[in-house]
Amino acid sequence: MLKKILMTLPICMTLSYADFIKPVIEVSFEGGGDELVTIDHDYENDYIIDAGDGLNLAMGMSINNPVKHFETQLTVGYKFDTNSASNGDVTWSMIPITAIGFFKIPDWRFGGGLTYHISPELRSTFDNNRFTDEFNNALGAIIQIQYEPTSFLAIGLKGTFIEYELKGDPSQKANGNNLGLVLTIKFGGNTSRYR
Repeated sequence: MLKKILMTLPICMTLSYADFIKPVIEVSFEGGGDELVTIDHDYENDYIIDAGDGLNLAMGMSINNPVKHFETQLTVGYKFDTNSASNGDVTWSMIPITAIGFFKIPDWRFGGGLTYHISPELRSTFDNNRFTDEFNNALGAIIQIQYEPTSFLAIGLKGTFIEYELKGDPSQKANGNNLGLVLTIKFGGNTSRYR
């Protein structure tokens, strides 16, 4: 009997907290850091990719504390910046795994946490010549402030503090610190019904 109770306990705990867990999609436009590459264009402005630049598309979950003043957000994303010229293209990309804790007050949330960037790399192909600069996985810090007008939408600013080391030569480093505009969409939870 005790064994059956212990086996069903995790399921019961999960169901009891189901209202506090919501799927999350987050989109952020980020920029800053050291210059990695410049793409020359003949008939338009040159394009520069910095180590902190990129569009970050992430998904995960938001876990609300029952007292509603604290929220934990866990996401996995894909961040990239890319540009093409007549003779080739360049892409800077990585996979960020992020955990942020938010303190919440009416209409606002203030947070900080950690981010771990997996497989940062700069890939390019020009005139059929290909090269890839691979960087070590990197751990960084995040601060974030968002205006939250509804329970499912928040928009604000995110600051990331991180540094990348080139694989094979850790003395070659790129500052990836950046500032970004971030949009968060949460799904599920309690909804209101109108008659």
